[in-house]
Amino acid sequence: MGTHAELGFDGRNPAPTNPPVMEQPDAYASAALSLADTDVHPVPNQGTTAGARKRKAPATANAARKPLKRQVEEPIQMPVYYGHRGQFLRVDGSDLVDDCPDLYAENKCAHIVGELPLQPQSMSLVDLQLWIIKLFRLHPETQDLEIKGFHKQHKNDFFDEESSEPECPLDYCPWDRHQFYSDKCWSTFASKLKRKRNVKQRFMLYVQSSEIKHYDILLKAVSDDYSQLVTVVLPGTDSLRSCLFGSRNLMEDLTMNAKEIVDYLTAHDEQHLSPAEVWRARQMAMERNYGTFYDSHNFAPRLLKEIARKNPGGYVDIKDVEVPGCKDFRVLQRMFWAFGQCLQAFRTCRPVLCIKGTPLSGKYQGMLLTAVALDANDLSIPVACAIVEGETKESWLWFLMNLERAVVHQSDVCLIHDYKSEVIDAMKDLLNSPQRQWRKAESRWCMEDLAENFFAYFGDKELVMMFKKLCQQKRRHKFGKIWKDLDELTSKYMAGKEHSASGEIQKESVEHDVAELEAQSPCNQPHSVEDVKEGDHSDANNRKIMKFSEWIQLKPREKWSLAYDRNGARYGIIGSDTADVYKNDFVLKGITCLPLSAIVEVTFLRLVKYFENASAAANKEIGNPSINFPELVQVDMNSKMQKAEMHELMYMYAADKNVLGGDEDRKYTVKGRKREVTVHLKSEYTFSLNKSKRSKIRKTSTCSCNKPQLLHKPCSHVIAVCCEIGVKTATYMSPYYSLPYLVCTWRQKFNKFSRDYRNIIPRYFRDITPFESETPTWIPDKRLECGIPVCLLSDSIQTSLAEEEQQCRTED
Repeated sequence: MGTHAELGFDGRNPAPTNPPVMEQPDAYASAALSLADTDVHPVPNQGTTAGARKRKAPATANAARKPLKRQVEEPIQMPVYYGHRGQFLRVDGSDLVDDCPDLYAENKCAHIVGELPLQPQSMSLVDLQLWIIKLFRLHPETQDLEIKGFHKQHKNDFFDEESSEPECPLDYCPWDRHQFYSDKCWSTFASKLKRKRNVKQRFMLYVQSSEIKHYDILLKAVSDDYSQLVTVVLPGTDSLRSCLFGSRNLMEDLTMNAKEIVDYLTAHDEQHLSPAEVWRARQMAMERNYGTFYDSHNFAPRLLKEIARKNPGGYVDIKDVEVPGCKDFRVLQRMFWAFGQCLQAFRTCRPVLCIKGTPLSGKYQGMLLTAVALDANDLSIPVACAIVEGETKESWLWFLMNLERAVVHQSDVCLIHDYKSEVIDAMKDLLNSPQRQWRKAESRWCMEDLAENFFAYFGDKELVMMFKKLCQQKRRHKFGKIWKDLDELTSKYMAGKEHSASGEIQKESVEHDVAELEAQSPCNQPHSVEDVKEGDHSDANNRKIMKFSEWIQLKPREKWSLAYDRNGARYGIIGSDTADVYKNDFVLKGITCLPLSAIVEVTFLRLVKYFENASAAANKEIGNPSINFPELVQVDMNSKMQKAEMHELMYMYAADKNVLGGDEDRKYTVKGRKREVTVHLKSEYTFSLNKSKRSKIRKTSTCSCNKPQLLHKPCSHVIAVCCEIGVKTATYMSPYYSLPYLVCTWRQKFNKFSRDYRNIIPRYFRDITPFESETPTWIPDKRLECGIPVCLLSDSIQTSLAEEEQQCRTED
């Protein structure tokens, strides 16, 4: 099928070469027979000259005419282009397709060749919109369509009809634009679709949808109480038409809110705009760059599969449900992806994944779930991402099962996650499942998230800082001392709080505040673990929790404390590095406000640049002879070397050898500033039955200070022993902290296709594939539509919401 609607110059039904011969009357027939029998030529009629045109005999009533053939109207094939990134008024025909006579012509925009009705000029503009909605499977309630037509023609010379290249002159003709503002505009354009003799014509339509003008869904966020009292103030369209500022300033930092953008524009461009106008302008900028939120649900799965095809080794899983009665439409529920380069990079990182989740802030509700790894320099790597409908046990379990299928690591994997009942229950089901693929996995809690629960109950920042110090403590004797101090301080704080709340006059208000506080406390929230199983903030005798020990007693120490981390599964990672990953991470920051396809596109493009920069930095470090470890590890080792100079090696015991296994254990006593510690240097030999393979030696170190066991790298005491006996410190360090592993982490290359990948994405991915008839169309769940943000409400609404939020904080 051709790219354009081409109308030939022979008409809709070409006329036959020899016109039909009409039947002669009977009198003329008999005369013709008589003349045929003689050799005399017929004499012209009187009153006429020779060579004059003969008049036809009048038709008699009995003469039968041969009926003419009715011309059958053929349907018109019209190419329709949809969703080009650019301002609608400035889009030209050449922006949609390259007109070239050779084979290198390419479409720059997604298009479908549709079949118009037989009488297109009789269609109204609404009929045309419905035809396009059906053609592209759009949602009629949320699509504000703008349509324009393009037309070009070339009149051929009558004698050039048999030219071998009749299309060449038309390729270089300019496109005429027709804006459809009314039914008359469309009917005028449709009347040109008639075929003309000796005229070569091409027609096409361009459609662009927008969600900025659609107000109905935005009003959902305004509560009934407020909407009845005041009028909702929505921004005008003046700033959208005038384009006072470009989209570049609005898209530089996706983490900026409306008020921050206003301050930025005021300081840099001296433009004074309201937060509502800025928000609308930013939404329009996102539409120009990434399309609408509705279309992104259909485009994102196809984009993921195409990227996975171009970059092997990745993993993609799509979960959808069929729309009842519409087999061609499916509701997109969940989407999981892990790029092959990130999965390969994780194999040379510490076997720890930090699981985080954050809500989406776009038009549709949902959760963005991520699994983040850290390299030797604590640079984050988003190993896997997923979009789910909400934070439930089922959605978390689906994410974890896909993560288990995608991630392969040579060591046991430790998963650090938030202290929430949904993810904890899902983690239990995963670890207890007989079909699990990881041979062994550990579950740990994020310190930052648990500290938020601590603050929600005790409400004192100084106590929270002491609790974090307790979580990070590595030595158990110091751990016990901090625990004791925290018990005393929390008891005093709660006693003072109870005493200040006592009194007959304030008795009723206190009971109300306590009930509200307990209702808002994480222990009574459906997303918190602190429910009846965890004590419900009371002990077996239903007494009020008055100190830290009572609050923490049902929480296993190995889940939240570094000192009791079994087998050092955390590698020293407590979760603080990834607590603000959606705000500070180069790849993930600010993406929650984008459409689904934009989230995939932006993360992929950022990863390409991220890996290039990190790889260049790693190669620079390994080429420096003065650096033995990655930069962050080198700083830590230099600090420990200075401390090791103050230690003294007291005793060196005889080496214990295992004759059968070949293992060797050397024990040393090192005197520090305050106490003596015992250091063990172990050498484990692994023999192979294959004679061609040599035996492997694995050297490990342990210390009574507990740091080598937890961090998998030597402490200052081990360094002092290594310096004394002449052994390299790197011998007893995990390979995940080495420079070769760091280089291997970032050496993965992405397939950026050809030329500039950012410009290629619309051409390669926004072509006909999002609207193929062979595959279903993915649509969003209408129940997940969000409402208008607070910045678009009137001043009275914003003031009421601010007062309510401040009152809640005061009560807490």
